Amino acid sequence: MEDILKKLTGYTLALRDALERTNEANERPKLTRLLAAAAEMYALLYMHQTTDAIAHIVTVENRIHGWSPLSGDTGEKVAKKWAEFIDATGIEPPDRSTNNLEGPRRS
Repeated sequence: MEDILKKLTGYTLALRDALERTNEANERPKLTRLLAAAAEMYALLYMHQTTDAIAHIVTVENRIHGWSPLSGDTGEKVAKKWAEFIDATGIEPPDRSTNNLEGPRRS
């Protein structure tokens, strides 16, 4: 769990930096929403100590990252930190072939 929280912290700080540096007004609401989701995931991980508590949020956030990536170097950094966090959680992406947005069942 410590590694997951560390990766989530790195992602959150990358979002904060992107919000401070962006010149794109249309990205500010998205960054603010992503920061709120990161805070919610942190709280749920801390409280429940399991990635099952955040699986649905990760699925939704993963779609957002794929549909409208952030611009510039800070956007690339956010995407990299998100990928590192997802890898650490072990949460599988949803199965797009069946439109199952909740992803595969975890045992």
